[in-house]
Formats: sequence, C-alpha cells, structure tokens
Amino acid sequence: MKIALTKSSLLIPPTYFAVAHALKMSEEMEFRFFTMAAETAGIPADLPIVDFAPQRHLPFKAREKYLPVVMPRMARAIANYGPDVIHQHFATWSWPAVKASRRAGTPLLTTVHGADVVAAGRQPTSMMARWHKYNLRQSMEQSTRILAVSRYLAGLAVQNGFPAEKIDVHYQGVDTDVFVPGQRNTENPAPVALFIGALNQQKGIAHLITASNELIGTVPHRLVVAGRGPLEEEVAAAARQNAHITFLGQLDRPGVLQQLQQADVLVAPSRLHNGAREAAGLILLEAQACGTPVIAYNSGGISEMAGPGSGYLVPEDDIRSLRRRMEDVFRMDRPSMEQLRTAARTFSVTERSLQKSCEELSRHYHQLAATNGS
Repeated sequence: MKIALTKSSLLIPPTYFAVAHALKMSEEMEFRFFTMAAETAGIPADLPIVDFAPQRHLPFKAREKYLPVVMPRMARAIANYGPDVIHQHFATWSWPAVKASRRAGTPLLTTVHGADVVAAGRQPTSMMARWHKYNLRQSMEQSTRILAVSRYLAGLAVQNGFPAEKIDVHYQGVDTDVFVPGQRNTENPAPVALFIGALNQQKGIAHLITASNELIGTVPHRLVVAGRGPLEEEVAAAARQNAHITFLGQLDRPGVLQQLQQADVLVAPSRLHNGAREAAGLILLEAQACGTPVIAYNSGGISEMAGPGSGYLVPEDDIRSLRRRMEDVFRMDRPSMEQLRTAARTFSVTERSLQKSCEELSRHYHQLAATNGS
C-alpha cells in the first residue's frame, strides 16, 4: 500500500510527529512525504521527503514565502505518485492534497491538530484568514475521514463546523522503545523540574517561572527550560537573574530524551490564550514513557495525555496549586516517587504507545483504501 503524507511545511525538530508513524510502519507500507518546504535533521533516508520550494540554500523561513507558488506542482506530484491514501496533516494549507485527491480519485484522510480547528471557529479578518477558511471548507468536504488528536479536539471540531460523521479520535502516541527510563543523575541532590515546549503565553512558561521563584525559598530545586519562541528573551533573563533556572534553548531529539530521563518532574502549564488551548501535548507522553511524572494544568486535551497515578492535574491558571504540587513532588519519599514513575511508564506503554497508534492508523488506511477498490 502506498501512502502520500502531505503537509504545508516540515520542520524537524519540532514537528517529528508528522513522520513518526511512517518511520514505524515503513516495513508494512510505502510512504512518501510531500511538503512545500522542508528542513529535517536526523530523518532516515528510507523515508523519501519531497519538497518544492526553490532556493534550498536559503534558511527555512525564507523558503516558506514560496508556498503559494509551488502548490500546483505539489498537487500534481502527489497525484502522479499514485497513492492508495493521501494523509494530510492540518486542514489549513490542504489545497495540494485536496486537489490531488480530486484529480486522482484517491481517498483523503486529514488529521487536525488544533490550530486548524481553532481557525475554523473564527471569522476571517484578513486575506490569510480567508485563505485558511477556504482550505478548511475544502478539506471538510473532500476528506473521507478526519482524525482528531484528542477527544477534546474532536468535540471542538464539531462545534466549529467539522462534520461529526467523519471524525474519529486518533491519539498520536509516543515511541516507547526510544523514550525509556534512563540512569538518573544522583550527584545533585536538588530535584529538577523540566519544561520543554514553545516559549509563549499559551504554554504557560511565565506561570512556571513564577511558581518556581515562589518555591525556591522553601524547597531548593532546579528549573530547566528548553524551547524557543516569543518569550525566549524573558526566559533567558529569568535564568540570568535566578541561579536555580537553567535555559537550554532548542534541543534536538536526543537532547530532549536526555533531559526527560534526568528530570524529577515535567511541568506543562498549558492554558487558554487567544482563544486556543492545548489539543493534546505529546511531551507529556514522552516524559511518562521515560518514567518521569507530570504536573500540568487541566486544560484542553491535556487530561487525556496524563495517566492515572502518574502525576497531577491542577486547575488552569492556578499558579498557587501548580506551586503546591511541585512542592509535593519535590518532598516525596522514594517509594512514593517510584509509584509515580511506574504508573507513568505503564500508561505510556499500554495506552499511548506509538505501536498502538500505528495499529489504529493502519486500520484507517486499509479501510479507506478499500473504499477506493485498492
């Protein structure tokens, strides 16, 4: 079976999720990734990635300006590949996949991730917003099936106009053969809280820094922050001003794994911002797969990514509760901490593994291909 994976652009890191299933399922099916602009690091050569933006010597952001120009070429290439299923990530910028699906009569499967669903519920106020709306309508109409990455997002999608009869929930899953518990560093007695993600208002990094600064006088600990985004300078300044805060910047995948294995707890205070909440939160699954407990705001689809007994969910925007749960973990005795770690690993392996996600996705592919007589 041939699967065409499609996405407007592919930047790895951080969007490793877009290729994870294909890499895991490469012996079962043939995959080819079509994108308008790509910048990939560490992706095995056995996953062909075809991009269409010229000027490959230019930085990724500079190449993105060519997206509108190369869409027809991308649509033709997808159709000429002759896939049994076209799998589009994000309903925005879906024009090439929609066009190829219509041209070749190939079933279109679209995975919605969050920003596209939020855009569907807004009135367009710019040319770009109107373009997104057009893509969203075309995707809703042409897609045979639409996968949402959480129950929360599926419900929001229906609320924002996606056809309920086409929607299924498909958890993305985490590779529990890669994200495994490691040898923890016992030389530094201070417990470590870890944040990995976009440094913006929605991810709540400012809340975490506030909670950590309030707690440092009571419980010695370290706060390690990794990521990049609009609040990067504020985070760097906080690290300069507070000795217990370490700012690592953007990490590659091995770097993420190392930090998750060393941390005592991952903190993910994602929250409502500009009308959007976290749709899922793969970093929580990666942490739990490493046996690292999690503390998070109970916002959006996050509760579906936190296993029972593997950490704590606190009310959204409640910095005091966030701080208290961090203190609980920092003061926890060894047997209680081991219980959290075991529950975290068990949840990831049994409920949110990439293997389980691939098995579900394979069923979707076979069902859709069968509707096309493949």
